[in-house]
Amino acid sequence: MTIAGSPVFDVVAQREPDQVSAGGSRTWSLRGRNFVVAVTELEAGDRLTEHDLPDEHVLLVQDDVGVDVDHGGVVHVSEPALVVVPAGTSAVQAAAPTTVVRVFTSRCAEQVRRAVNHAAGIDPRAAPLPDPVQAVDGIRVHRLSDVPDEEGRLGRIFRTASLMVNWFPVHDGPRDTERLSPHAHGDFEQMSVTLVGTYAHHLRVPWTPRMSEWRDDRHVEVGSPSMTLIPPTVVHTTRAVGAGPHTLVDVFAPPRQDFLANGWVLNAADYRETPL
Repeated sequence: MTIAGSPVFDVVAQREPDQVSAGGSRTWSLRGRNFVVAVTELEAGDRLTEHDLPDEHVLLVQDDVGVDVDHGGVVHVSEPALVVVPAGTSAVQAAAPTTVVRVFTSRCAEQVRRAVNHAAGIDPRAAPLPDPVQAVDGIRVHRLSDVPDEEGRLGRIFRTASLMVNWFPVHDGPRDTERLSPHAHGDFEQMSVTLVGTYAHHLRVPWTPRMSEWRDDRHVEVGSPSMTLIPPTVVHTTRAVGAGPHTLVDVFAPPRQDFLANGWVLNAADYRETPL
């Protein structure tokens, strides 16, 4: 597992897992101001339990080994899917070894505490989470096989009351280096999670009047799985490297209003834009 991230991306490290269960599952966690991403190499029969969460969270199931999600009743997921799990106590168990990704809000104090960078503080340039909006009840399973490709739509974007996840379709081979997309976000962080393949993150800190704040450009190559936290204002673009399939997921919080306005959010109807 590769973890990268700091306010000026000065830390790029291969780390030991921050959690190892009795069953042998290994978990790596990294936080931004508003979210925590946890990647778990889940062993067969091992059980990941989260207690009394104040918010919904997201579970990414990336293969067909069979994953059970228990939230006062078990839902079986047998193919790649994004699962929205309600607040409260829940558990995840797999029939065979697999890697799962979970995304929590920063209101989940125990999940924040587990993050490898929990003591680093928060980036003040990132706007805080607003009050969550009203959601429909129950576990919602969004199977990727139910999402056809659509010309003009960016990726496969889903939301919760407070989170947004863009799970890009599989990309075969390297990205065209003459068609990259450098851009920056003024007041929110982006977590890029690679699930399959090798990627290069290209990162540039804009100059300020204070030369002491200038940083050299970084070109960080990561394997899979990996997590890279991209701070506000940092110019960035990411490209697939090498042959074979590549899979990338971007995480944001709160949900991006531009994605909602463009009609790209596949489960937008599950939410009402009124605070709880």
